[in-house]
Amino acid sequence: MPLVSSDQFRIKPMVTNTRLILGVLAKCGSVRVDSVEDFAYGSEILINTMDKVCSRPALQGEEAARRAERLRGDAAYSLLWYNCEHFVMYCRYGTAMSFQTFQVTLNGRY
Repeated sequence: MPLVSSDQFRIKPMVTNTRLILGVLAKCGSVRVDSVEDFAYGSEILINTMDKVCSRPALQGEEAARRAERLRGDAAYSLLWYNCEHFVMYCRYGTAMSFQTFQVTLNGRY
């Protein structure tokens, strides 16, 4: 949206946590293609590779991108069982898992 308009009145409704909350409640998300800059929306970009802790080797960038593009559109979503970390891990390593939710369920806090 920031590439289309600099009007904050038009941008604000598109870039909110409301969309995330609605996705959690509806158990549905969407997968779309964005540039890294649009995704970050002005925030600092930190790279968190799981290469050292994941038992599978990371797929090459192009293969991970192809895998992600095949999943474009609406997707089932669950904060614990299939969230954005699961999606990224599947695209990069070929296994849908989330270390964050694993820690939560391991500690019995869900």
